[in-house]
Amino acid sequence: MTPPIINHMPARRPRKRFASGALTAAAWTVYAWLWVPLITAVAWFIGVRTAYLRLYLNDNEIDAFLLLSLPLIALVCSVLLLGWAEYNRVRFSRTDRRRRREPIDDEQVRIALGASAALTTKLREGRIVQLALDDDANPVAARVGS
Repeated sequence: MTPPIINHMPARRPRKRFASGALTAAAWTVYAWLWVPLITAVAWFIGVRTAYLRLYLNDNEIDAFLLLSLPLIALVCSVLLLGWAEYNRVRFSRTDRRRRREPIDDEQVRIALGASAALTTKLREGRIVQLALDDDANPVAARVGS
């Protein structure tokens, strides 16, 4: 029996792909929204409130530089990170630079393991194989599992 594989058909229509992506984004947004109260409580507990008061509301004055520069710096950093990720996605999405391995026959496996021909045949047949090794770590027996 082969394991279940989720196969997203690459030939799906753009509307279905967009709807699926939008539904996924909405679900993640709701999930993140559920975590907001806990994150807020933990942040206040570790001192984010104190830092906010000292940075932004020192003696009831709002420092315009901090009020504008810190969110702007965060925005620039996020745009740079997203830009770099998109650049890499576009650059590497169409090419497969991995080389295919040459097929290995039973004789090469037998020589490399120092095993018998019957053992290499069992290795080839089974998807899950339990090996019995001698004291020198040479395979002496194989049991094909399910």
